[in-house]
Amino acid sequence: MLVQTIPLFQDAHLLRRGMLEALSDYTFLFQEYMYKGYGDGILAGCELTATEDVIILGQGVLLFENRPYLLKEPMMAAYHPTNNLTVLKLMFFDEMRDPNYIYREMELIFSEQTHMRKGEMELCRFTLQEGARLRYQYRDFEDRDTIYDTMNRVHVPYASLGGSTLSPEITRSFAAEMLELSSITDYDALFCTQILGQNHPLGPEALRAYLRRKGTEEFIGETNHELYMGLADILRKARGEHRPQETERRKKWRVTVE
Repeated sequence: MLVQTIPLFQDAHLLRRGMLEALSDYTFLFQEYMYKGYGDGILAGCELTATEDVIILGQGVLLFENRPYLLKEPMMAAYHPTNNLTVLKLMFFDEMRDPNYIYREMELIFSEQTHMRKGEMELCRFTLQEGARLRYQYRDFEDRDTIYDTMNRVHVPYASLGGSTLSPEITRSFAAEMLELSSITDYDALFCTQILGQNHPLGPEALRAYLRRKGTEEFIGETNHELYMGLADILRKARGEHRPQETERRKKWRVTVE
């Protein structure tokens, strides 16, 4: 017979070893089983905002190497214009142990390298020009991939069954804009309605299946950016627009400094 044991912590009760073991099973082991088969990435929260010189990572939960990490307090990183591509990463240092605890420190770092080394997870990337302010809000779906003076979070991994995927904010933005169009099919409408009806990220296999169904094989790949570009292409075609040239996408914004 299998027995589920949940400890009760009450005033005047002795704290017993068995209670702590039951608590450990219920929290840590339960979490590992729940996220088995998930890709690394953000599970909840971890919103990014910016002041004139500081990027703020909000509270949230991340999955890294099949273990959830809770950010109980916001983290901050000072930034400045460089006119070069800059990637904000969360660095997970190696675990440290003592007789009572397992420690793992985390730190925000900036890098000009877009590839992730051991222990790194991307949070955003941007190219900030002198005199400009970093934007973290977007006008529409395609604005999320603006290169200059805009916080690009397309490449940020979100934890999902089957692998890392796009953020639910990005897929919900796509769905909302598609549903405003009268030219979409019933299949598009069903797919987009389902996206808007859920809070968790849409898995990469579901996105690839939709892209294949829509005939955008050239954009289908393993990266978030390829998935995003496939969705952007579908949205443009539904609007009757052409795909913008790279020079258009990289257009600099005019900056006025008083």
